[in-house]
Amino acid sequence: MAGPDLARDDARDLLDDRKVRILRAIVSEYVATGEPIGSKRVVEVAKLDVSAATVRNEMSALEELGYIHQPHTSAGRIPTDRGYRYFVDELSEMTKMPDGPRAELVQELLGGARDVEDLLFRTSTVLSQLTRLVSLVIAPAMDAARLKLIELVSLSPQTALLLLVADTGRVEKRVVDLREPVTDADVERVRTVLMEHVRGHRMGEVHDLIQGLVDGAPSELRTLLAPIAEATAGNLTEEAIHHVYVGGQASLAGEPTFERDQLSQVLELLEERMTLARLLSETGDDDQPTVRIGEENPVEGLRTTSLVSQRYRLVSSGSLGVLGPTRMDYASVLATVRAVAGQLQETLTDLSE
Repeated sequence: MAGPDLARDDARDLLDDRKVRILRAIVSEYVATGEPIGSKRVVEVAKLDVSAATVRNEMSALEELGYIHQPHTSAGRIPTDRGYRYFVDELSEMTKMPDGPRAELVQELLGGARDVEDLLFRTSTVLSQLTRLVSLVIAPAMDAARLKLIELVSLSPQTALLLLVADTGRVEKRVVDLREPVTDADVERVRTVLMEHVRGHRMGEVHDLIQGLVDGAPSELRTLLAPIAEATAGNLTEEAIHHVYVGGQASLAGEPTFERDQLSQVLELLEERMTLARLLSETGDDDQPTVRIGEENPVEGLRTTSLVSQRYRLVSSGSLGVLGPTRMDYASVLATVRAVAGQLQETLTDLSE
């Protein structure tokens, strides 16, 4: 769960049990209310057997260490990015999504998916519904997947439909404009050739393999193979690598912690799919979520937000996550991301079989 920088915090050893309890209380209360937390409220929430004056002294120490700060004179304290990081790192890695309606919703929605595109769209919907944050889901990289099935269907004498099914379950469709009319028999011959020579290879190799068949094919088949090679050129894998499903953008509109210009920046970045794909691709390789808090985010316009993401795998890997204000319910979000990633991977396995 650790992020890149704030997790390596030498000052962590200076926090005794009371300071830790006070910090936890400030984080949990601020997440719940969005209001600065005063010393009297901390005493109540942390169930401390000390005076408010003692707590104020401890809060001053936490402020000097950079874990909390005072947004206004005479106001209570709110967590800093470092304070959130400490809180997140202290969360139990065994935090699980509660059984009941929420878990059933995940299983019901994802389990009913028809194909990979539908599954990933449903995943983004479920994540945004359960967390009330922005959901991000990146499709598995197509270049590492292998071609499980290739079909060629005649639509008209000069048009055919090419279907490429990866072993991840993803389906790519290409309409092939033929240079001259071809017979159904020629279409069937080419389909057989493609199945024999291309099936089982990586999706990133499909175009070169088909192009290689063009040179050695008889003229009547070359007329059909050449436009098929053209149809698979260039963007067969590139589109899928950067295909990011985004949901729940409207959840940011009512977030009081964002200033107007900050909100505009975040919304603009949500339209930059390649930027989002790069962020998600930097998710850790283990089976735990990666949490980037505020200044830990490499993209400047997202440094008022936190990103919680996790990989899922089949033949190749993809990533999913949620983006929201640093004032988020990290325990709930982490549990939800884990649960949805697990169900997504299970459903992907079912779709690929």
